[in-house]
Amino acid sequence: MMNLASDISLDGAKLNASLVALDTQANEPVQLKLLAWVMGLPSGLDPAQAARLVIMHQHKDQQHSISAALMRLVEIVAQYPQERLARMANPKRRALH
Repeated sequence: MMNLASDISLDGAKLNASLVALDTQANEPVQLKLLAWVMGLPSGLDPAQAARLVIMHQHKDQQHSISAALMRLVEIVAQYPQERLARMANPKRRALH
């Protein structure tokens, strides 16, 4: 059985590989590449968490890197975990804070 660190590393590698593959599509805007990646994430996986795993993997494995433009979008996604989005979407919660 793998430990949690190994599982996270493996997930980061898979998530990164899927982004690298999408990034090779020459005639697609980076926004559509990111959307395709997010839509293809496993059910229940927070896109922000997935983005953070990719960022960590990108720092470790610079041989399989994504374009700077796509990386900027991934970094933005990483800033918006589900909890933060939920607070933004619920105006009553915003009024309470």
